[in-house]
Amino acid sequence: MGCHNLIEPSPITQIQIKQTSTVYKTYHQLLKAHSRTEATTLVKDYCLNTSPKTFEDRLAYLEFLYMNDFYQEAESLLNTETFTDEATALYQILLDRKKSPLTYQQLRKLESLEFQHPSTQCLHFFTIVYGYYDLKRFTGLDKYMEDCFESLNKVNEPLFHYFMKLRFEELAFQHYWKTNNILLAKKHAYKYLNKVISPHQLCKMNHILALCHVFDSFEYSFEYAQTALKIAKDYELESSINSIENHTIPFICAFHQRTEHITTADPIETAHLAIADRDFKKAQHILLPLKNPTPFQQTYLGVATNSKEMLISAHERFKHENGDLFFANLPIHYLNRYLF
Repeated sequence: MGCHNLIEPSPITQIQIKQTSTVYKTYHQLLKAHSRTEATTLVKDYCLNTSPKTFEDRLAYLEFLYMNDFYQEAESLLNTETFTDEATALYQILLDRKKSPLTYQQLRKLESLEFQHPSTQCLHFFTIVYGYYDLKRFTGLDKYMEDCFESLNKVNEPLFHYFMKLRFEELAFQHYWKTNNILLAKKHAYKYLNKVISPHQLCKMNHILALCHVFDSFEYSFEYAQTALKIAKDYELESSINSIENHTIPFICAFHQRTEHITTADPIETAHLAIADRDFKKAQHILLPLKNPTPFQQTYLGVATNSKEMLISAHERFKHENGDLFFANLPIHYLNRYLF
């Protein structure tokens, strides 16, 4: 309770605030008296059962539902007559990309759109950057950084501004992580974690921070993974539980060769654990039958078969196929470790 102050605009931001949505007022009051979870549920019900009075209200309804993972509820509002304005198309794109990443053609079309309202302008630029990330082009934020900043500084409603700042911190984190600027990535991650965010987003950020630390600290990496797993279990996030238990924790432990009592249902990470134990024959048995291995699988196979060429190839594939300069470090670490 008492985290209402986290969603309040700063004194400098207050200058640009011209209107206040009913959702912000409701959420702000509820956070004074209820836990984050309770307040969020109550505001969700408010959005679904109360008609918005202004355009800023409609934006705040949709943004609140979307940023708190109420995707079906947001979709239901988009299908009503009340929500038939310029923001509808952007939210439909955001919801659709949850099911299928944007294509190059869809991104080009998205870039051709224009919006006049400062809030929809801001959301438009952020949605474009999401499109670049869908295409594994994590330098996309560089192209739109100035536009994102300028539009963010024009958003005139406090709740929408709060969520746009959250979006920016997350986009910046992803950008700096994947371009291997880890100190800057962590800076934006910590800012993000100190906000009122959904359990899923809290779990996700701790989960990714576990991976961010994997090359420099087993203790930090494992601790963030355990934090993410606890959140996932507390809120019954089954997909996250499976990912953390069967992929992330075994990956961290295999990389740091801390394999005692570590098991996984995933055959690829089973091979990785075998490599950590120097059981290369077991790893080969799992990995050699693979067709079209991913860069991760190719890295493990390169170690298991003592192939320097395969590790170098995996390094290049991480960079050029995945746009991932961070995990491009993985085959290099294994090259150095096993002195090919």
